[in-house]
Amino acid sequence: MSSIRSRLLTFFLSWLTLGGGLHTAIAAETEPSLQITGELSYLARIALPPDALAIIELSDPRVPGGRLVAEQRIALDGRQVPIPFALVVERAALLPDQTYLVRGAVLSGDLAAWVTDEVPLDPSVESLDLGTILMRPYEPISLASEFICGDQPIRVGFLEDRMRLRVGDRTFDLRQAVSASGARYVALADPTTSFWGKGDRGMLEIAGRAYPECLPVEAATMPFRATGNEPFWNLEVGDKRVVLITDLGETRIDVALTEQELLEDGRRYRNLIEDGDLVVSIFDRPCVDTMSGMPHPATVEIRLDDRRLDGCGGDPATLLQGPEWVVEDIGSGGIIDRSRVTLNFGADGRLWGQASCNTYQGDYTLTGETLTLGLTATTMMACAPALMDQERTVLDLLARIRGFDVDPTGALILKADDGRTLVARRG
Repeated sequence: MSSIRSRLLTFFLSWLTLGGGLHTAIAAETEPSLQITGELSYLARIALPPDALAIIELSDPRVPGGRLVAEQRIALDGRQVPIPFALVVERAALLPDQTYLVRGAVLSGDLAAWVTDEVPLDPSVESLDLGTILMRPYEPISLASEFICGDQPIRVGFLEDRMRLRVGDRTFDLRQAVSASGARYVALADPTTSFWGKGDRGMLEIAGRAYPECLPVEAATMPFRATGNEPFWNLEVGDKRVVLITDLGETRIDVALTEQELLEDGRRYRNLIEDGDLVVSIFDRPCVDTMSGMPHPATVEIRLDDRRLDGCGGDPATLLQGPEWVVEDIGSGGIIDRSRVTLNFGADGRLWGQASCNTYQGDYTLTGETLTLGLTATTMMACAPALMDQERTVLDLLARIRGFDVDPTGALILKADDGRTLVARRG
């Protein structure tokens, strides 16, 4: 298991330390270069060692993992944060309508120690001062090689210089892609299939389908739960038993779990009871609770003798978790062209993203009927007045979110208590 961690770290850090790709460009004589300035810092009271190295990179996110466009390397020689930087980029290397990403990192002893979140860049600006960008400790992928992504178990390992990913009866060989956060691997024959390890968790995409955040097997042992109304019923499917309660508690069935029957869009359990007929079908189709309005990832159908019980199942949070959401509408007023507003929901309740100009972080809470977002910190950069106005609207709206839905097209709709909505799609 330790070899998995070692190889993941080696692959990621080799990119940080080799200096491959395009280096900071020299200004072209015919067109002024773009200068990106700012400083890297962190809040912790931890001194950097004398051999620390700061790296600032500009990448093109259209390429899986991000193509390196330009970078600056700063040997600190004992200097501490804040670390000022000035990244110069040749405009000929940039497309005018493409958003690029700026990211920083600090290495110590050839190992990543601190990294920033990605900051979007509009290359049409004359220059850009990012102000102070806060870094966080770098967390390498865990030792675990088996994960659960929603209901999908996977196994990751290494074969020579490639990652091998097993999903059910399918096997993929993946190569490492450039990423300043975690270790990302993309399938050799299909760039829409990837695994991105971050700390002890990961993100999985198969043929363009994004799965919920991947957790180590030992952390993903929660049973599947479902509920229904009129009549009220509760179902729990564990790894060995099935428990069904209905008729206001008068009917309780607790039996051993039978072997599942795989369906095209779910799974089914038959022959659960000897004296009668109990069949449980779980479909991978979104479902909205008829009383609370809370969306769930699965539709559940139970046949108990001559009765049929319909309801919703699975953890609603898995609909939020997974790849980043990119906002396309704010309060029915659209969004400023080429601006970037994003949301990320972690399996541990963390919330983070881009608010237009600054990044934010916080947490989210799901109850049986509501979703609330709590923002705990934002960066303090200044941008154009229009972007700052949009950012204030976004932050105010996020603080008033009380529910959500996922429409048939896959769009996430966050609902505020004043009737406004925020609409986003997977990035």
